[in-house]
Amino acid sequence: MLNRRATLLLALLVLLVAFGYGLVQLFSLRFAHGDVYPPYSSLRADPLGARVYYESLEQLGGTGVRRFIQPVEKLPHGREAALFIFGLAWDEMSASPAEFKAIDNFVREGGRLVVTLYPELGRPRFFTSGFGTNRPAFKRPAGDDEDEQQVSLRAKWGFGYEHVPTPRKQMVFSPVEARRIAPGPYPVNLTWHSALVFTNLDLAWRVLYARGTDPVMIERPIGRGSIILATDSYFVSNEALRKERAADLLAWLPGDKREVLFDETHLGVQQNPGIATLARRYGLQGGAVALLALAVLFIWKSSASFLPREQTAAEAAPVLGRESAAGFENLLRRGIAPKNLLQTALDEWHKSSRLDARVTPARREKIRALVEAFNTAEKPNLVETYREVVRILNRKK
Repeated sequence: MLNRRATLLLALLVLLVAFGYGLVQLFSLRFAHGDVYPPYSSLRADPLGARVYYESLEQLGGTGVRRFIQPVEKLPHGREAALFIFGLAWDEMSASPAEFKAIDNFVREGGRLVVTLYPELGRPRFFTSGFGTNRPAFKRPAGDDEDEQQVSLRAKWGFGYEHVPTPRKQMVFSPVEARRIAPGPYPVNLTWHSALVFTNLDLAWRVLYARGTDPVMIERPIGRGSIILATDSYFVSNEALRKERAADLLAWLPGDKREVLFDETHLGVQQNPGIATLARRYGLQGGAVALLALAVLFIWKSSASFLPREQTAAEAAPVLGRESAAGFENLLRRGIAPKNLLQTALDEWHKSSRLDARVTPARREKIRALVEAFNTAEKPNLVETYREVVRILNRKK
């Protein structure tokens, strides 16, 4: 049976495995629902996300749909691509020079850029009319130069903002109706969930939808591509596709592009390749599991031994020993019979006494005769015969 320590270690291991499994299941449920992502993310499956629109385009034949989670500078060639940026804050319409160059090249090469702002029914904090003050449009890694000169997209593209209050019902702002201005294959009216409108438009802009006389969705060509801006993102959300689906407008947004990119970097979802990313890319998950198992086994081996516990000096029973002479006597008693003892001793003495000049041949002959008499006697006396041999050896000349 396992001892108490091994039982506790096994129980702890089982609890850790159960805790890890529960944690993985919890995160799987959260990520499957998508509410860990910002609003209007194509990874979010609840009413505030845009996952339904993403999956709907995915099912259309001839159109490639993917999420763009790399830095803006790595945008692909825009000739056959459309870039969707949903839920961008109104005060983040700016970019670094490198980002603006990448976006501008994307559009001028034939790309279609669609930007929808985060809906603001109430008056936003720090709101300024016209061009106002800008913040970076895309989140930067820590350590970047915050004082870098930003390029205002509103100044470059020629538009501004204004806040037009929406009606209230019981202290709650209500959505308004936006009417189609330019002819096109999209709905005549849309429910608009934002109080922001466009102002100070450049002449190149074409108004698609307006709240009364205030534009809320506009389009302009740049190079071989085009830009579409909207002050609301509700019409691309999962909730809108369930309650107020504007299918014609959603089908028109990508245009005739073969590739549609849903940008996630402005929402903070960006790919940062590391060890885990490389392991997944090259299928090294098994190696990581093996290393984890090896670490667990090492900890187990270090904490519990499979061998019996060694006794300490205090616990060990005392061993009573004897002298060397007693041990030699016991050895002789076990190996040589008593009647052969004297003859064996004589044979060994002959081998070892050849160099001893003190023992004369006469004495050796006397000793040999005594031993032969002992061997042939009916009742030999071993002790007395041994004493006589000793007297012969010790006798003085």
